[in-house]
Amino acid sequence: MHELGVLMRAVRTVDQMAKKHNIDKVKHITLAVGEESTFVPAYFEKLFPAAIDAFETMEEAVLKIEMVEGKGLVIKDFGY
Repeated sequence: MHELGVLMRAVRTVDQMAKKHNIDKVKHITLAVGEESTFVPAYFEKLFPAAIDAFETMEEAVLKIEMVEGKGLVIKDFGY
C-alpha cells in the first residue's frame, strides 16, 4: 500500500507551504488522482486521519479527492 507514503509526503509538503506563508490552519487538501494510476482513493481517505495527526496546521483538515484523466497524482490545492 504505497498510498500512505504518498499521502505523508503530500501532507508534509502542504504543512511546509502553510508555515512558509504564515498560515495557521489548513481546512482541506485536494488531491487530483489519475483514473489510470495505481492509487486507491479509499485508502487515501482511510489513512488521512493518521497522516495529519502529527501536524498542528492540519488539526481540522479534510481530504478532497478528484478523479482526473491520466496516470498521475497532484496536490491540486489546499484551503486555509
